[in-house]
Amino acid sequence: MKTEYLPYYLSRAIISAIFAALVYGQTWAAAAAAAVIFGLFLLYLHSGWFEIDLSNPYFPLRRDQRGRDVQRKSLIVAVSVSLLVWLGIKYLAAPLGLSLSQGLTLPFAVLAYFSTQWILLASG
Repeated sequence: MKTEYLPYYLSRAIISAIFAALVYGQTWAAAAAAAVIFGLFLLYLHSGWFEIDLSNPYFPLRRDQRGRDVQRKSLIVAVSVSLLVWLGIKYLAAPLGLSLSQGLTLPFAVLAYFSTQWILLASG
C-alpha cells in the first residue's frame, strides 16, 4: 500500500462499509460485500485504466480521452440493453406465458454498463 493513497483507501473503505451495511444490515454478508466493493475500488486505482491526480487525494482518478470513449460506448450499450429487455418483457413475455417484471430492466442495464466498461478497459 502506498502512503500517498491513504486518504483514498480510508474513504473507500468507509464508503464500502456503509453501502454494504445499508444493503445487508449487520451480517457476515455485509462484511463480505464490503470487502468485495473495496477490492473493486482498489482495482480501479491500481489497474492503470485511469490517470491519477494526487492534488485531490480523496478523488484522484481522472479519465483520459480513452476512458471517456469507453464510458460513452458503455452507456450506449446499457441504454440499448435496457430498451431491448424492456421491449422483450413487454411484448414477448406475456405471449410466451412468462411472468417477468419490468423491474429487471435496470439490473440488466447496470450489468451491461459495467461489464462493457471492464471488457473495453481491460482490452486496451
